[in-house]
Amino acid sequence: MDSAPAQEVTDLLKEWEEQHTSPNYDPIPTLTRIAEIIEAETENFMKKDPDPFDERHPSRTDPECALGHALKVMFKKDNFMTKLVNDYVRDTYYSRQNITGRDVHKLNVAACRLTLDLMPGLEMSVVFQDNEALIHRLVNWATNSQEPLQCYATGLLAAAMEVQEIATNFRELNAMLVPLMLKRLHELRNKTQEEKPSSNLVTPPNQTRHFARFDKRHNHDSRTNGPTPDKNDREKDEGGGCELMDDTPPILTKDPETPVKSYICPSPPERGLMSPPARPPPPPPPLVHETSSNSSWAEMETYVIGNIQIHPPTDATKQMLILRYLTPMGEYQEFLSHVFEKNALGLILGYLNVRESRDSRLAFEALKYLAALLCHKKFSIDFINMGGLQKFLEVPRPSVAATGVSICLYYLAYCEDAMERVCLMPRKTLADLVKYALWLLECSHDSGRCHATMFFGLSFQFRVILEEFDNQDGLRKLYNVISTLPILGADEEESRVSDDETCAARQIVRHVCVALRRYFEAHLRLRAAQVLRQQGDNVPEPPPYKASKSSAEEIQGQIETVQAAPWARWAPVDELLELGGVALLLRIVSFAYDWNFNGRAETVRSALDVVSVCCVAPRVLLLLTEKLDMREADLNTGVHIVLAGATVAGAADGDIVPEPEVQKAALNVLVNCVCAPVHRAGVTTARYSTTGSTKKKTTLKSYEDVIQKVWESVRTNNGIMVLLALMMVKSPITDADRLRGLACRALAGLARCPTVRQIISKLPLFTTSQIQVLMRDPILQEKRQEHVMFQKYALELLERVSGKSKHMGAEFETSLANIHRANVVAQTRINYNERQLLQLVATHLASRGYSESAAALVREAHLPPPPAPAPAHPPPLHAPATPIRPRLSVSRANSIGSLQRDSIDHHAPHTPNTHEDSPQPHVIKLRRVQNTSQNVLASPGERRSLQKGAHAAGAERAPSPRVTLHSIITEYLYNQHALCKNPVVTCPQFNLFEPHKCPEPTGPRAPLFAGAAAGAAAGAEPANVCARLVRRELGAPAQTRAHARLAHSHFAHVRTLRLQDDDAYFTHTIFHPTQPQLLTATSSGDIRVFNLFNGVEENSYQVHESYIYHMQASRDGLLLLSSSTITWRTLSSLWNMKEFEQLFQLDNEEYVEFSKMSDERIIGTKSETATIFDTRTGRALLTLTPSISNQYAKNRATFNPTDELVLSDGVLWDVNTGKEIHKFDKLNQTHSGVFHPNGLEVISNTEVWDLRTFHLLRTVPALDKSEVMFNPACSALYAVCSDQDAEERSQFDTSFKTLDPYDYSSIATIEVKRNIYSLGVSGEGAQIALVENAGDYDQVQESCVKLYDVGRKRDHDDDAEEEEEEEMGGGSENDDGSDSSSDNDDEASNLIRNAVMGLADQHSSEDSSPERPRRRRTRRQRQRDREMDEDGNSSDSELDLVGDLGHLIEFDFD
Repeated sequence: MDSAPAQEVTDLLKEWEEQHTSPNYDPIPTLTRIAEIIEAETENFMKKDPDPFDERHPSRTDPECALGHALKVMFKKDNFMTKLVNDYVRDTYYSRQNITGRDVHKLNVAACRLTLDLMPGLEMSVVFQDNEALIHRLVNWATNSQEPLQCYATGLLAAAMEVQEIATNFRELNAMLVPLMLKRLHELRNKTQEEKPSSNLVTPPNQTRHFARFDKRHNHDSRTNGPTPDKNDREKDEGGGCELMDDTPPILTKDPETPVKSYICPSPPERGLMSPPARPPPPPPPLVHETSSNSSWAEMETYVIGNIQIHPPTDATKQMLILRYLTPMGEYQEFLSHVFEKNALGLILGYLNVRESRDSRLAFEALKYLAALLCHKKFSIDFINMGGLQKFLEVPRPSVAATGVSICLYYLAYCEDAMERVCLMPRKTLADLVKYALWLLECSHDSGRCHATMFFGLSFQFRVILEEFDNQDGLRKLYNVISTLPILGADEEESRVSDDETCAARQIVRHVCVALRRYFEAHLRLRAAQVLRQQGDNVPEPPPYKASKSSAEEIQGQIETVQAAPWARWAPVDELLELGGVALLLRIVSFAYDWNFNGRAETVRSALDVVSVCCVAPRVLLLLTEKLDMREADLNTGVHIVLAGATVAGAADGDIVPEPEVQKAALNVLVNCVCAPVHRAGVTTARYSTTGSTKKKTTLKSYEDVIQKVWESVRTNNGIMVLLALMMVKSPITDADRLRGLACRALAGLARCPTVRQIISKLPLFTTSQIQVLMRDPILQEKRQEHVMFQKYALELLERVSGKSKHMGAEFETSLANIHRANVVAQTRINYNERQLLQLVATHLASRGYSESAAALVREAHLPPPPAPAPAHPPPLHAPATPIRPRLSVSRANSIGSLQRDSIDHHAPHTPNTHEDSPQPHVIKLRRVQNTSQNVLASPGERRSLQKGAHAAGAERAPSPRVTLHSIITEYLYNQHALCKNPVVTCPQFNLFEPHKCPEPTGPRAPLFAGAAAGAAAGAEPANVCARLVRRELGAPAQTRAHARLAHSHFAHVRTLRLQDDDAYFTHTIFHPTQPQLLTATSSGDIRVFNLFNGVEENSYQVHESYIYHMQASRDGLLLLSSSTITWRTLSSLWNMKEFEQLFQLDNEEYVEFSKMSDERIIGTKSETATIFDTRTGRALLTLTPSISNQYAKNRATFNPTDELVLSDGVLWDVNTGKEIHKFDKLNQTHSGVFHPNGLEVISNTEVWDLRTFHLLRTVPALDKSEVMFNPACSALYAVCSDQDAEERSQFDTSFKTLDPYDYSSIATIEVKRNIYSLGVSGEGAQIALVENAGDYDQVQESCVKLYDVGRKRDHDDDAEEEEEEEMGGGSENDDGSDSSSDNDDEASNLIRNAVMGLADQHSSEDSSPERPRRRRTRRQRQRDREMDEDGNSSDSELDLVGDLGHLIEFDFD
């Protein structure tokens, strides 16, 4: 062992092991010597001023300390420790050993002493586990034994009672011991008081150094007890530090201001020993303390650090051990009566006077006991009433006792009633309290900083504390607690921190984040109340000494209130921004993703809540969109970090805090960012404008730019995908409704951006009515209130996307109650007052200038004169071509018969003279949108006056818009227009005598004659092939799309290719571009070449060492690209296909392919980076790395058809300049996208983007997680789903799909019953090859490559043949009839195949193309032919029909 004490302990234990079994061995000298060594090293360890609340092993606190080494040596000797705890502490040890003539009391004293010394390294729950006899023995010694055994037993009992289970089991004994210990404490306290007066009345402390007599006692011990230079002392702050001397560097501080100075220099009489001065005095000359530095620290050591002398125990030691026992007992309510009865509070307050007790360690133990008692409300109030707070402020600092004050402040802040009494104290006392706590933030131990931080977090709800905190620059000091922590610095700084220090620093970060959250929430309450008062609301102001709290909903409402008001500078947010606090909080959120401790979720949530409140400031919104200096290059903006906190699976496929509270906090930040008002207009803004409205418009435009930048940043960081995913969450079930509501609200706010609105309008959320399904029922019925919020914002989102006006609230919710209401309304008979109708007619005639007709109608019908038109709302001119909705909005529910009660009926009194025989027209609903908007925009005073006028006037609504005949007719026509299945914006003039109906959409071409395609839609291509051929004969243009759809809806199996060895399996396949060969890749890294005519394997080449997952051949068939994965890297290579020689390899390129126009360039993909290489030299020509990575699971860079653009990681690049053109919004995690052969569209998983406008054209759910491949003629699209993930087992689909590349409509889904690994299309598109494997990805049971003919129907004979082929297992052998066909092949199949060939190349002839393998007839077909030959008539007629059809098809494609 390195240290001498540890080596001496080792020698003693070795001696003990050799001798303790002898009958005459006396263990007392060994125990005593070990205790002396431990006590000496404990004293040295305490002089380093460790954190008094740090209960870790000393070797973990300071790995170099001798105490830790000695304790490690002790605990390695299990037999010695067992003997010590189980035998040496028995009062019957000698009698059980049959030893006489020895005093067992001395042995018990030595054993208890050593056990007490070893407590810093002992686990008390293990020592006292199932050892009730030892507890009873200790209780007996603590009550009846003599000193020092009584003192040691009390100390061991204190350690035992810290285990809650032991304290509960011995409750009756504790009820007896607590009053006894309090009584003994009083006796010791009185004894100490009686001994001190003679020494205290010598001279006042400001005239002489009254501790000089202690110098002689300590001078000879200074060589062993002096502080070691291992650990630097804490920083001393203004107002209470004790400066130590220059020749003890570990304890010294450069600050010349110290209480020792006051002993030599005169000081005010009211300032006692170690009292903090009100203002920092000027620094004295540096030579003042040079002559007495050693003795000065010797005097001050007990005031700053203190010590506990175990042997012989002093009165202070006895009191400390009693206080240690009382501390765990103080939390029990049943012992509180003894506390009041024995006046424990008076005892504690006496101990707090360190000037009198001269022992900081004793004061610390008393403060720990006080903290336990402060858990009780009654005791806390009594403590305040007896002036206990003032006693706190007199505890010297720096000292161990000051750290004890910190935990008392924390417990005191928990009692709101006590804190109210504290806040009623004089302002000077509160200023001193805040000053003391701020000193603890800066200069205390780590535990003191944590307790002070938690004290402020609990007391910010009291306005008087908050104001005093701001007056003393508290925010900066609170920020400094975490700003310099190594765990928040660079990686190099964090790597030098131990695990224990890292854990402690994370706890500090946690407490500071919680305190900051409560600080800004308190300021937000004050700010929102101030804004409301400025707007005229009478908001009551709570007293400054009362606690003020807000729920999460109230906080969100306060944020919206402040955001709606004109922006003015807000001191707390401005100061935090100047300090860099917002950026630091975002870094904390980012770093916390990798932290692993129980407070991680609370840390992230609190930091996000602070950012959420700060989002009311435009500068914070801009900061969120800017790049930050982060360790992770991916999390480089605040918006990205916030979105990472909101995701379910993680941030950019990384780990995230999986806590719903964190997700809700992140969503609140997003809501406050994207839902902020676009214009912060108001009266206050105009006052700052000195030149009229110019400056006002400039200000509003700049704020609008801020919101636009936020929207763009959210889009760039894939916010749409994150919010859409959160709208679908179903777990955790207790928070899913709330998460949906917040995500929907954020998406509704983001939908104010036109680009976002266009994108989400094409998503399945709206195109397939998913949002209506989500709105129907909550996930958890108890959370219906949260679901109502989701419905509210879902309706708002629908209105924003569809462009409709707001509805009444139940239009999009389908339920039995709504259906019942609609049924009732449909059966309602409509009655109205005819005089009112005539009056409306008369008013309409008068407004159109027909005054004589109006007067005649009034005269004949005895109507009152029509009112004059309101000047503020002139009647709109009648525009029959495009009717405009004037002041009225229609609810779509009216079209299904639902009647709202705010219709025209309530404008007239109900008279019995109703027209019973009136017809039942469509229900007309009138709603006053303009009046509602006026009420919303009006001030509160105006709003109240309007309501009062409405009640006074009865049915007359003073400022409401008038109902006219024009408005009724317009509303009626709108209701009819709403019934149209395909409504159009520009309509012809409405006919009032006929029901309105918009024209049905027509196809691009009208039919030439009506009878050619009976039953087909107008202009649509007939589904029947014969009808299409007849139309073609009659002069209609060729309709190749329909022919292609027919051909690609049928696939017939032709041939099966298998491997001869079972060690590998097929992984990929392509057709040779110029030869009738099929190239297949295997899992062992070789390429097999098969002949298409006979299925024989011609060649095999070993090109890689492992799994080949991609191949591509050049157009001339001379070059081949291949990509393989190896355990340590990905390797791609270029090969010469003649000799299969490697031309060059591309290390670490995950995917490679040729350019589209020529084979002169190769583009490779490595993660999010794309690199363009020269095919001849392999030199890198251009590297494309996006500024913000989308991190697609399958990013495969590709050229567009003209090789001018590159798509990689969802970013569009210009090849010529190497610059980013556009970043497509990420709406999936899988595929980055491919170009459509037409060059106008990009297909990214299910999304189809327009390259001309970058708009989302449509979503195709059938393409989800599918690889897309086009046939050569671009008449069909193949989709094969393979959900491969590097971290999880790969999953392959057993079917592939064909789609129409024109409109992405589905053609067919073909099931093959095996996992499809790859799909290849032949050069003409007439055949496809599938790699079909059975079994899991890592355990493939059977592997084969199957060839299929495109356009030939699969019948039962094919199934029987395939089953027979599988049973024989000889697909490569030509024994199953699957080789080339004979002259008697199926003629219809040949015609279809020729048709498909014609789609690929209409001008190619059969002479120029190589002969393709043809399928032989099966035995069943030959049998059927023989049966048909026997029946000649039917055979001839059917063959004639087939021949005629064949001519027609040939004519069509030629």
